[in-house]
Amino acid sequence: MMESPSEHPEQPNRANREPLVAAGEIDCQVADLTATISATMPLKLAQWRLREFDQWIPIDGDGDAPIGQLVAHNSTGPLRLGYGAWRDLLLGCQFTNGQGELITAGGRTVKNVAGYDLTKFMVGQHGAFGQIVTVTCRTWRRPAGAVVAEFAPDDEILHRLMPSACRPQWAMRIEGALLCGYLGDEPTIEFYLRELPRYAPKIIQRRSEQDDIADRAERWRSMPPETGVLTRMTVPPSRIDELVRLADLRQWSADAAFGIVLCRDEQLEEAALRRAVDAVGGGLMFCRDGRWSHYPVSPAERQILLRLKQAYDPENRLVPLPLEV
Repeated sequence: MMESPSEHPEQPNRANREPLVAAGEIDCQVADLTATISATMPLKLAQWRLREFDQWIPIDGDGDAPIGQLVAHNSTGPLRLGYGAWRDLLLGCQFTNGQGELITAGGRTVKNVAGYDLTKFMVGQHGAFGQIVTVTCRTWRRPAGAVVAEFAPDDEILHRLMPSACRPQWAMRIEGALLCGYLGDEPTIEFYLRELPRYAPKIIQRRSEQDDIADRAERWRSMPPETGVLTRMTVPPSRIDELVRLADLRQWSADAAFGIVLCRDEQLEEAALRRAVDAVGGGLMFCRDGRWSHYPVSPAERQILLRLKQAYDPENRLVPLPLEV
């Protein structure tokens, strides 16, 4: 029979754990292809530190943004096609709840969870349920270079590429073009340069992995601005063009494989945008002056979120719930 803690009052509660790494630091487990990173470390600095071991984190995001902020806002871009999103990369996470307790979830191994996977719970919660302190994630061998192929903005092209040997690691729609990106070692890069002409791209460009990261970051600005507006829409990938037309989008880019559309046009009329998103069966999030709201949220969803908020932040000391009805 399991004994309750009250049966042994002389046993003190376990002391609060310490962060796995100090603020601003990183611990690379090179042989295991994992790294534990302070939430305050910028992504650009983490990538630079990993270069010492010929490794990298295959994730999109503002290089100057702290890792913890990128995770909390689920700042995932087109590289998700080839490597997965934050929920796929994260193995462990430490965070403080609204009562100041340090909670450790997950670890450095792939199969390390029994019960609720709190690591994934921290992705995209915008600081409402906990403030991230450290993250442990998978790393990959750093690519030797990159290739970008520009095609006409046609869904069928991506459909042809996906089951082929030229399946891209990322695919992005911009005004008038479909961009497909490839990363790998030298033999792999040479293979793509040799095989891609079969699919009749307009342009094939080889570039360094650093230039590839910088160009994608410039086109895919997913972090919420401190002032101004960011609109994030999710639609069926085949209906991206329809959404762009119905909403008359400007300054947009889209993940061609997963149907995530970002727009920084501050002149968008909210009611018209909601009608356009509804027409294509999509979802919509706004960020105004650093605060997110989600449309739509059902009463049942709202109730679940409030119960979670009460469990992790009963005194409402953390960020208010970012999702609004």
